[in-house]
Order: sequence, then C-alpha cells, then structure tokens
Amino acid sequence: MATALVHIALFAYTAGAVAFLGWLVRPLPRFVTAGRVLLFVGLLLHLASFVAAHNGLTEAGFGSDVWRGGQLFSLLAAFVVAGYLALDLRYRMPVAGAFVAPFTVAVMVPAHLVQSRARAIAPELTHSVALAVHVSAATLGTAALALAFGLAVLYLASEKQLKSKHPGRLFARQPSLELIDRVGYQLAVWGFVFLSLAIATGSLASRESSGNALPFAPKEAFAILAWALFAALIQARLVAGWRGRRVAILVVAGFLLLIGAYAGLLTAAPHASVVALR
Repeated sequence: MATALVHIALFAYTAGAVAFLGWLVRPLPRFVTAGRVLLFVGLLLHLASFVAAHNGLTEAGFGSDVWRGGQLFSLLAAFVVAGYLALDLRYRMPVAGAFVAPFTVAVMVPAHLVQSRARAIAPELTHSVALAVHVSAATLGTAALALAFGLAVLYLASEKQLKSKHPGRLFARQPSLELIDRVGYQLAVWGFVFLSLAIATGSLASRESSGNALPFAPKEAFAILAWALFAALIQARLVAGWRGRRVAILVVAGFLLLIGAYAGLLTAAPHASVVALR
C-alpha cells in the first residue's frame, strides 16, 4: 500500500512539473491551477505513504535500529513541496513551481526508485531525542534553503534578462525582483536557524554514539562551511545592507556547499551520518 501511494505521488509530482513547465511556454491560468492541485494531491499521497508504512518515520531515523538514506530524501522532498505550497499561497509565485516540481521529482527518483541499503544504527541512537531533532531540523533547514536557492537562481536569471534590455518570457511571468529578494532572504534566515539546530543536535548525537562531538569528515566540513557562509550572508545584509545579486550569489554558493554535505548520504554508514545532514 505504501509503495503504491508513493508511486502515485511521484506521478502527481511529475504531472505537476509538466504543468508548470508548460505554463512557462504558454501562460495559461489552467496550467498553474493544474500544477498546484497536482502538487497538493501528490503531497497528501506522499504523507499518507509514510503513515501507511507504519514504520515510515522510523525508516527516516526515528526510533529505528536501521538507517535508510532514501527515506530521508523522500522526507526532504515532501518538506520542499509543503514549503512551496505555503509560499505560493502567500505570495502567488507560480514561476517558482517550475523549479520546485522538477526538483522534487529529481529527489524522489533516487529516494524510491533506486535501491538503497539499510544499515544498522548504533544502539545508543535508536531512541535518541538528539538524533530525531537533528534529522527534523536538517530536513526543514535544507527544504528552506532549497527554496531560497530556487529564488536566488530565478533572481539572477531575471536580473540578467532585465539588464539585456530584451526581457524574455521568464521576466514577464515573475513577481518583482524586490519581492524575490526579500522572500529568498527570509527563507535563507530560517534555513540558517534550522541548520544551526541541526549542527548542535548532530554533535550531541555523535557524542552519544562515539564520544566524539565534532567528527570532521568531509561531509561535516561542507556543512560547517555552508553554515558559516549563511552566517556571513545574514551579517552582510544586516550590517552592510547587501541586497539583490550579491545575496543571491551567496545563497547559491551556500546551498551548493550544503549539497556537498549530502553527497554520499545514501550509502554512508549510520554512525558517520549522524552529523552528515548538518
């Protein structure tokens, strides 16, 4: 049942991606409506698949004795879709849906269609509160930063079109650059907050399992560099008043560093992945 639900959800996400991309080509309101409905239906089915699995949340690391990387990526995809739908409800940003829907499909395919091995979790972490908070914070933070990344890319592409004095279809379909900059920064701040929490709880979970609070593997180094870059971005915004292009470039760079922290997560050993999402 759970497998069927998640496959139907993936189909709905894919159809939603087609609808939003179709809207970029032909700006018909029905394409946007279809895209929103399909993403919402896909999200409901996706969440239902976790419930139907009974141990769906444990497979993501909550109270389980095994670790499955695919479930973590699946949870991330659901959070990104939920975040976009909330964002779209508030600001009406269908153009961002043309980024979110394909991104969701790209995350869901390896999460559910590519086999990932289950590995044992250290007994000390089976019911660890620190690990549960770590996974939740890391997923929420990454989802927020993924949305900020999408808006940053949209800002840079739109600014380039504007400066060319020959705005194309993308520029005609987007909200103002000021709104993109403001919302993208707000998402980056929330992402930074959750990333900070993920780093702190990841260190606690690592200490519980190995006694080492700060294991500096490559994934942890990428995560800390990403955190430092977003901290610098917030400082530059508040103190130096940075706006627009410079902020967008920092968001893109920070998210790419965070992707480095996720690299190899599907095959990483559980004790090494405790802080891998940081």
